[in-house]
Amino acid sequence: MSETVRLEVRAHVAWLTLDRPPLNVFDIPTNRALAAHVRALAPRPEIRVVALTGAGAAFSAGVQIEDHAPERVAQMLAAFHDVFRALIELGRPTVAVVRGAALGGGCELVAFCDAAIASESSTFGLPEIGLGCFPPVAALVLPSVVGAHRAAELLFGGETIDARRAEAIGLVNAVAPEAGFEVAAGAFVERFARHSGAALGLAHEALRPAALGGRTPDAFLAELARVETIYLERLMATRDAQEGIAAWSEKRAPRWEDR
Repeated sequence: MSETVRLEVRAHVAWLTLDRPPLNVFDIPTNRALAAHVRALAPRPEIRVVALTGAGAAFSAGVQIEDHAPERVAQMLAAFHDVFRALIELGRPTVAVVRGAALGGGCELVAFCDAAIASESSTFGLPEIGLGCFPPVAALVLPSVVGAHRAAELLFGGETIDARRAEAIGLVNAVAPEAGFEVAAGAFVERFARHSGAALGLAHEALRPAALGGRTPDAFLAELARVETIYLERLMATRDAQEGIAAWSEKRAPRWEDR
């Protein structure tokens, strides 16, 4: 599989590490590799927990902006959302282990995991609104993680928050100092992985609808398909979505037309 995603299994935990320096941005091949790795873990009963993390100075700065171009956006969205479909199919607890920036799609992945631990240097945000876009997965799951009002603030405002604020609103479970973060993260994940894999799987099945906004997995996937249609057929047809991406490419402020 792609070298941009590394797998290591330690003590019943599968560690999946995004390794696409400098910011572990999701391009289409990386999305496909991550989904393939997750699906390859499903038939392995010895895997009790899956931990997702990033190499280097960032968790992930999100989906590659260039992949929002009209000729690639549908392919990009399908590949990125397939990661979340694979995580639903996996049926095991997932933990985001975050150091550095978790922005855009990276923040969506954190919100979708069952639990998260972050280093003190970590930052979180959904800047898509500044590109004339919105994050589909976050729109569906973030209200159940942090509450509807805080989700609206993050989605509509596009600002970045620090790790302590992320902990205060419930986006992450715990924040640990930079010194010894790997040890703290390993201990956090081990709190889950020391228990019965069968019990963890069934507890995950019981809890998952609540994390998906009260939806069954099938209902969530149907909603995700609906939101994908809004994104591709309506949002990408607006002048502002085209302007936002063009402004980013040209390193200038966008000039919104509100249509």
